[in-house]
Amino acid sequence: MTYKIKSLLYFSCFLAASFIYYAIEKHDEFQNQLESKTYVEADFEDTDVPSKKESDGFLVE
Repeated sequence: MTYKIKSLLYFSCFLAASFIYYAIEKHDEFQNQLESKTYVEADFEDTDVPSKKESDGFLVE
C-alpha cells in the first residue's frame, strides 16, 4: 500500500470517528435535556384585557 493511500485511509477513518463522536455527543445532550426536570419560564401578557383609561372621570377597566 502506498503512503498516499494509507494516509487517505487513516484520514477517512479519523473523519468517520469524529463524525460519529459528534453525533453521539449531541444525542446524549438531547436525551439529558428531555430527562431533566427544569422548566422554561415565560412571561405572557394578556392582550385581550382592555387597558385602564379614564372615561367621564371614572376609571374603566
